[in-house]
Amino acid sequence: MTDNEPHAGPRSHGVARDPGVVPWTICDERAAPFPWGWITALTLLAAVLRVIGLNGGLWYDEVITLTQSVRLPLYDIVTAFPGNNQHTLFSVLSHLSIQMLGEHAWSLRLPALVLGVATVPALFWFGRQFCGRTEALLACVLLSVSYHHVWFSQNARGYSALAFLTLLSSWLLLRLLRGGRTIDAVWYGLSAALGVYAHLTMVFLVISHALLGAAAGFLGGRDETMMRRWRLAALGFALAGVFTLVLYSPVMLDVKQFFVDRATPATVATPVWAASELVRGLRIGLGAGLGALAAGVLLLAGLRSYLRQSAFIVGMFLLPGAMTVAAAVGLQRPIFPRFLFFSIGFGLLIVVRGALEVGRWLGRRQARIAGPAIVAVMAAVSMVSLIPNYRYPKQDFEGAMRFADSARSEAEPVVTVGLATDVYRDYYQRSWRGVTSLDELEDVRSIGQRVWVLYTLERYIESRTPDLMQTLRDECTEAGVFRGTLGNGDITVCVIPPAGEPRP
Repeated sequence: MTDNEPHAGPRSHGVARDPGVVPWTICDERAAPFPWGWITALTLLAAVLRVIGLNGGLWYDEVITLTQSVRLPLYDIVTAFPGNNQHTLFSVLSHLSIQMLGEHAWSLRLPALVLGVATVPALFWFGRQFCGRTEALLACVLLSVSYHHVWFSQNARGYSALAFLTLLSSWLLLRLLRGGRTIDAVWYGLSAALGVYAHLTMVFLVISHALLGAAAGFLGGRDETMMRRWRLAALGFALAGVFTLVLYSPVMLDVKQFFVDRATPATVATPVWAASELVRGLRIGLGAGLGALAAGVLLLAGLRSYLRQSAFIVGMFLLPGAMTVAAAVGLQRPIFPRFLFFSIGFGLLIVVRGALEVGRWLGRRQARIAGPAIVAVMAAVSMVSLIPNYRYPKQDFEGAMRFADSARSEAEPVVTVGLATDVYRDYYQRSWRGVTSLDELEDVRSIGQRVWVLYTLERYIESRTPDLMQTLRDECTEAGVFRGTLGNGDITVCVIPPAGEPRP
């Protein structure tokens, strides 16, 4: 089986072993030229799919990013840490984008789009270090049309940057271990530090790399070439730490106070909730339960194949995510499924390997067609799932606002509840009153007029003011629900009668 065939496994002729590096087997890159045409086509496809709908309505986190960070002077962005909503690298890039192009939803999100598109060739470069050319290209196909990657590439946050820098730094680490060049250690340190600057969870990727490197170096014996390369890897880890400290030095105390000294807030983002949301989110791009089940089978098959090839590569895939979750649980911090988005490239490589393995199970004659056909079906399902992503904004704050303005009389007040308050006050500049307790809502009702209420993300309201949320459910008549693609992020508009009057 050559490298041009669907799957060149670790025992095939298309795989060579570098005598100086023992943790993984590598494909012989001399077997096939670099597929510039395919990479260019897939990158262009990714760009087109991510441009469509780029100017849609902003969701809560994007609004907070804009109002509390991106709009500030550049000096203030890099010298303040208002909270974990701050993704400094993205805020800097988005600030520059808006300065050049004006403030629009699309210009705010432009850095996320560019880095999301760049992730496609980055995935090929990374995967090509240990799998065949066709296999790496198939993973790029899935990434190009991935519902979740399109969503995050149109999200004014640092997650697409994190996914790109995760693959770039992982590729540089493997390149460093194969080639043993000092310049690769420097580039690794820089890319890893920029990843941490994009999102602090990148720290766990670097720690994972260091642990894997230490374990492989310890188990690999005293080969002189290998020892030199592990020393260079250690240099890369050290440089990542130094560069990160330099980038975060203006806000180091703020970061410490937020994550260490600050009391853990009550949150609905528990591990159980995060797990259920992760499953729900994955089903969007995989179809119904049967599609999710099939994806699970492919994941297990792919992991089994990779484990036969290299425990080191499997560790690169799984350890960073496991450490991220463990750290969030250990620190009793909120955990969201998007914290694992950085590993999307790893997941797609595993799924593609699983598809090719299933193709091999069907027989050698069918292997060339069956595996790629499975990937093609998955890509088609993901493309179909993009339709609602283009049809609806992430959260339709503007639609709900226009509806309330047109449906109420001038004498009827409007109030906002929960996270909707920040959006309407700071972004849309509305003077609507934000209520934070049941007593405040009853005070508004006491004026004797119907009260229009706009709210979203019910679980946050319920976790902080359960009596207020219960009153809205019991007494506020739903007037409209404005859909969005954010999970549980629909905007509800309801009308509550004056105090003492029954619900109609």
